[in-house]
Amino acid sequence: MKIQFRICGLNANASLRGWLEQQLERFHNLIPVSTAEVQLERERDSAPAFRAHVHLAIPGPDIHATARDHTLEAAWMKVAKNLLKQIARRKMQQQLRRKGHRQHPLTGSRWSGAAVTVRV
Repeated sequence: MKIQFRICGLNANASLRGWLEQQLERFHNLIPVSTAEVQLERERDSAPAFRAHVHLAIPGPDIHATARDHTLEAAWMKVAKNLLKQIARRKMQQQLRRKGHRQHPLTGSRWSGAAVTVRV
C-alpha cells in the first residue's frame, strides 16, 4: 500500500507517521487498499482546530471520510469509524451479491411470482 501524507500546522515527526501507518494497516487488512491519501490540518483560528481527511483507493469506488474535532486523536477516530462503516457496508453488499440474495427492484416484490388476471 502506498501512503501519501499532507500535514499542515502540526509537527510531522516519525512517531506520528508511524502511528498513522499502523492505523491504515488495519484498513488494508480488511480490504485491499492500493493507495491512501491522508490530510491532517491544524487551524489555530477556527474551532474545532483539527481536521482529518482520508481517501482510500480500493477496488471499485474509492472511499473517503473527513472529520473535525478539538484533538487530532478524536478527529482521527471519527474518520476511522466512518471508513470502517463504509468498508463493512461494501463487504456486506459483496456477500449478498455472491449469495444471490439481492432482489431485482421490479421482480423482487411479493407479487412477482403470482399469476395476474385482468378482467375487462
